[in-house]
Amino acid sequence: MEGCPVTELLPVFATNRLAPPMQVGEEINRLLRVNREALASPPSAAIATAYVNPAGFLLLADELERLPRIRILLGAEPLPDPLTAAEPGAAARRRLQDALGDHDSWLRAERDALGFEQSATQSARRLVEWLRAADIAGEPVVEIRRYTGGFLHGKVYISNHPTHPAYLAGSSNLTLAGLTRNAELNVGASGGHGSTPQVIDWFEECWTDSEAYDLAALYEPLWQEHSPWTVFLRMLLERYGPHLEEEQAGPTRFELTRFQADGVRRMERLLNEVGGVLVADEVGLGKTYLALEVIAAATEERRQRVLVAAPAALKAAVWDPLIDRFDLSRRVTVHSYEEIRNRMDPEHEDHKRFYDRAEDAALVIVDEAHNLRNAGAARSAALDRIILSGKYPKKVVLLTATPVNNSLADLETLIKYFVRDDSRFAALGIPSIKQYIKKAQKLDPEALTPAHLFDLMDQVSVRRTRRFVKTHYTGDTVPGPGKTKIVVEFPDAHVYRVDYELDEPGEALVKAVTYALAIPEAEKHVAAFELRRGDPGRLLLSRYAPSAYLKTEKLDATQVSNMGLLRSALLKRLESSPRALASTLDVLIRAHEGFLNGLDDGYVLIGGALRDYVNSESEDLDEIVEQLDEDKSHQATPAELFHADVLASDVKLDLELLYTLRQKALDAAGADEPKAGRLVDELAVIAADARPTSPRGISSSDRRKVIVFSTYADTIRDLHERLSETLGDAPTGTPLDDYRGRLAPPIIGEYASGKIGGIDQTSRARAVAGFAPRTAGRLDDDGVPQDEDEYDILLTTDVLAEGVNLQQAAHIINYDLPWNPMRIVQRHGRVDRIGSQHAEIALGVFFPTDHLDEFLKLEQTLVRKLRQADAAVGTGVVLPGVSANGPQDFFNPDEIVGEIEALVESGGGSAAGSGEEYRRRLADALDREPTLRARLEALPHGIGSGFVNAAVEGNVFVFCMRMGGSHRVWFRNVQVDASWQPLRGEGDADWKVEDDTLSSLVAADPGTPDRERVLNEEAFRGAYEAWAIARDHAHEEWMAGTDPNASATVLPKSFREAAALAIEHDAILGQAKQIELVRRLQSVPSVKAARAMRLALSGDLVPAEQLVAITEVLDRFGIQPAEKVEPLPSIGMDEVRLVAWMAVKGTNGALNRAPNE
Repeated sequence: MEGCPVTELLPVFATNRLAPPMQVGEEINRLLRVNREALASPPSAAIATAYVNPAGFLLLADELERLPRIRILLGAEPLPDPLTAAEPGAAARRRLQDALGDHDSWLRAERDALGFEQSATQSARRLVEWLRAADIAGEPVVEIRRYTGGFLHGKVYISNHPTHPAYLAGSSNLTLAGLTRNAELNVGASGGHGSTPQVIDWFEECWTDSEAYDLAALYEPLWQEHSPWTVFLRMLLERYGPHLEEEQAGPTRFELTRFQADGVRRMERLLNEVGGVLVADEVGLGKTYLALEVIAAATEERRQRVLVAAPAALKAAVWDPLIDRFDLSRRVTVHSYEEIRNRMDPEHEDHKRFYDRAEDAALVIVDEAHNLRNAGAARSAALDRIILSGKYPKKVVLLTATPVNNSLADLETLIKYFVRDDSRFAALGIPSIKQYIKKAQKLDPEALTPAHLFDLMDQVSVRRTRRFVKTHYTGDTVPGPGKTKIVVEFPDAHVYRVDYELDEPGEALVKAVTYALAIPEAEKHVAAFELRRGDPGRLLLSRYAPSAYLKTEKLDATQVSNMGLLRSALLKRLESSPRALASTLDVLIRAHEGFLNGLDDGYVLIGGALRDYVNSESEDLDEIVEQLDEDKSHQATPAELFHADVLASDVKLDLELLYTLRQKALDAAGADEPKAGRLVDELAVIAADARPTSPRGISSSDRRKVIVFSTYADTIRDLHERLSETLGDAPTGTPLDDYRGRLAPPIIGEYASGKIGGIDQTSRARAVAGFAPRTAGRLDDDGVPQDEDEYDILLTTDVLAEGVNLQQAAHIINYDLPWNPMRIVQRHGRVDRIGSQHAEIALGVFFPTDHLDEFLKLEQTLVRKLRQADAAVGTGVVLPGVSANGPQDFFNPDEIVGEIEALVESGGGSAAGSGEEYRRRLADALDREPTLRARLEALPHGIGSGFVNAAVEGNVFVFCMRMGGSHRVWFRNVQVDASWQPLRGEGDADWKVEDDTLSSLVAADPGTPDRERVLNEEAFRGAYEAWAIARDHAHEEWMAGTDPNASATVLPKSFREAAALAIEHDAILGQAKQIELVRRLQSVPSVKAARAMRLALSGDLVPAEQLVAITEVLDRFGIQPAEKVEPLPSIGMDEVRLVAWMAVKGTNGALNRAPNE
């Protein structure tokens, strides 16, 4: 009814309060409703507010949607520090632009805070539908502008009518908080008099000085059809975006190629953030030069000292020349592992000077760091003490292409060189590094790549492969000889079998040894002798498990492992060569004879664990077996505690069999030993193929160069003697004659032990340079070799499988079965390197034609029997130095060549193992489209897409989320059925949720930008329920980390007991010493340190003496106080924010397959 007075019904005051109850939203609704109902022609509305959110709109929606026209004026509120009168106009404009930018950010943040719930999406849709509404003439109902003439501080809600205008003005924004919660103050008036016209004029003035603003466009992407590629990149940006710029390559001192420079930047970031880095680039990618860049930055920019630890061969052949060449010796010292071990012995004459210099080092570089994977080895302990020496923590760079050799547990040993806090990465969902690795090992016991340790590797490592470099750095170059440029490319790998057959003595030896080592299925386990005792052809090795004869029947787990070590070692030496086997049998015979002598004197000699020295594939097991009886933990136990007669009888049976087997081995190692003869035949073929002219212009000498690898020094010595004689007698003019005088001295690692056949480090470096003078020798400034090309055949143990550049050659022959696949990768990397002149690398692998299946199955049986022993007595380590799963887990005898070729091609793993693949793909995408990053960042939280992924089995939702204010990004997979409903575990257990980041990225990876979007309405609806499950799962795990006790380190019993002793006897120590001692005892120790602590506590000592012994153990192993463990901050469920999701329709395959595989 036009002209009806309504003033008495309109609100004149509005706030949010409990008593008397009032809410601003209700008063605004009353303002709009009263005028609408009372007036014949409905009024329009005008609203000035800094902020709007869907929840605030919903409170007024019923009234706003009835109005014919609404104008909304947004604006940025003043910054906390006010403008000053003296501030120039340009500065004021900059402040305004900053405020408008903040205003945009707030609106996006408010949108992102909606949460991924169906009700929230519906409220946002309703808001957008209203914002996009049009009248019957097609004119927009709602118009939105943003005030750009200055800061907008006032808020007003106007019911605008020509005759009866009314308003409420004050402090309330059009948000849920402003309309219902905050302590707001708003006053109102109505009619054509008083303040009402002035308020309307104020709004109109501001409206004139404003610009159109598309608020609907802010929300519409929530349900728009995004491509899988866009959503995937959004996930990658959330995870890797913060570090992309700081990891962009800059200039380098050593003219590194782009992928190497990128690696250096990432190394530097991890060194600063974590204190260390594991550089696990595949062999041949120049890890040494990455380390040199870091060394140069430390020594030249920061004036710090650097210590480099490397195998002796690399010290002489690689590091010493490089340090001299680049004049870095003033602040850099290079030492071999052996030198460090010797000089860290307090009894060494140079110990103090060496220790003082090591203490001054701020950076430690460890080359071929996988050699230190045995934390109990003396060289590992010595290096540990060097790293821990000094008042301030040293930064550590570990270089190795194969961080995992035997099991994923190898990584724990390496990472602990710079990550001492076991809960360092709790915010990443890794409350304990030790337990995280153990869990991954259980998930995939066969794994020799760290795919299941993705989150950990992504925080500590740099890992790139050849395939990664080929894909992402095409056309890059590196400096070559004489200032030339070498294109980064790699030769193809061709793997082939070299089959050989045995003669009669060889067959007899194989039959006798395999029978002797085999354990009948009916036998309980490896240390049970009931069935084999009555068979003189079975080898018991009871001398190494005397605890099996204890009257207490308490079987020692370490002794069981020793037996497994020796059985596996004998099998592998049998396959390598009769000479290697005979040498080891000699040592075993002496050990058995000494054991029997001890028994005659009334004692059972018990040696320490062999695995504390080396793994079973050491080239010199002979010395290790001898050390068994020289170990400091050696004990002579009274024979009366044992069934000594039975033990003596069994050891004598073994001794007789060992005599027999040794004779058979010597018979098989005759002049015409067929395997060695087959090597000669293969060399003749290689030489013949090298004679014709090469279309690539490669010399015949380079094309016939061949490296022969064997794991065992005895085999190499034997082969060298045979080849020396054969080549010397080669008929003139034959292909073999081309090798006359071209056989290098044998390269083995035993010279220091005084054995025959080794050469010293200087001679070794000279031999390597004589074999490959262009790639491993000295070059002048023009790139001309300074060493003579003397040799075409190089026989070597794995002492040359690491870090030596031999790509002048193109042939490698593996003389033994590849029991450890990572050895193949290391060996292949000697020739498959940047700068190789060859288009193809030939990789020959020797196989016994009639016995391959037999050898592999026997090894499998040994492992299974050791597992049974582990179940019975808890050995812990199944086979020290070998996989706990046997070689058949890596190689199928019928497909072995293809499997090795695939292994070599992949470098033993994927670049995705540490996120390099994803990081680079994101960077490449952003480089191709300069505006892409801004577009991705503007996308709202909660966007999703879907596609079909053939690498995934079954349907799965992948969720990328941010955890609270930590900026930590977590992933969860929720498995669903064909109808996109969540699946439960067995017996209706918990939902099937996986927290493996790599699996999430693999599943969510569309591969290419043009991947078709496949996402039906059923999947879209299912995403809401699946997200609630994923969010609850992640929140529960996060909150578990907020408990200080949950993040407490799990310590071995000996350290817990030592700490309790220190706490109990504070009077002896004094408060300060007690606190420091207890903190040191809270550090996670190595296995050997824990064992030493147990021995220190086991003696008959008074408390004061025990405390001294405890301190001595800590000092000996360089154990420093544990870092303080900070629990995670508590967060609410609504602080688990969904960033993006992907509905993945699977077909078949494995969820954790790496990219591009």
